[in-house]
Amino acid sequence: MSMPLLDIALLLLFVAGVLIAGLLAHLHYFMRITGRVKKTTDQDFLREDLKSAMRIPQGSNFNILMLLSWSLFVVAFAFLFFLTPDIFPKWNYFRFPQVASDSFGLVYFGSSVIILLGILVSLFVPHCYGYYQISRQLKRISLFIPLFLLASISCSVYLGTIYPEPNSFCWYMGYGAILIALVLMFAPIGKGYMEEMRT
Repeated sequence: MSMPLLDIALLLLFVAGVLIAGLLAHLHYFMRITGRVKKTTDQDFLREDLKSAMRIPQGSNFNILMLLSWSLFVVAFAFLFFLTPDIFPKWNYFRFPQVASDSFGLVYFGSSVIILLGILVSLFVPHCYGYYQISRQLKRISLFIPLFLLASISCSVYLGTIYPEPNSFCWYMGYGAILIALVLMFAPIGKGYMEEMRT
């Protein structure tokens, strides 16, 4: 099964776009807060002091949830693109037969992705949530993020298991689950940014 290049490009562009938009919104959020503080005080202050003053404890459960979600996201993304040769024939799981034929090959693959990318992402991205007021409703909705990502991973594992037999439905299901999870992960930042823009 050969995935349409347009669908692959759209997913990559969407993920990159959301990540860049989230980063820009987060930076602009701080610029607005910094500008507002400068207008209300004549004293100099350090950016780190402002960050410390803005920190909002989200609770250990939410923090663990977001760490888990971002780790699962990089695994789901890697599995969707690299678990079969359909997308990148020269760079995929089956190019390493010793791993692919091992009983725990998928575990090794997922673990290596978390070690190489998941830890790096998890060290930086989840800390951003500590600067926003996140409602209980939004935190409840965030509980569904790992479920969407696990659904995507399951679809990719199934595609890898039945390969070379095609199953477009499973690929698009994994594709859609990643998109929904990514939007939900950035929802607290987007909501906080929009509220700041209204003031």
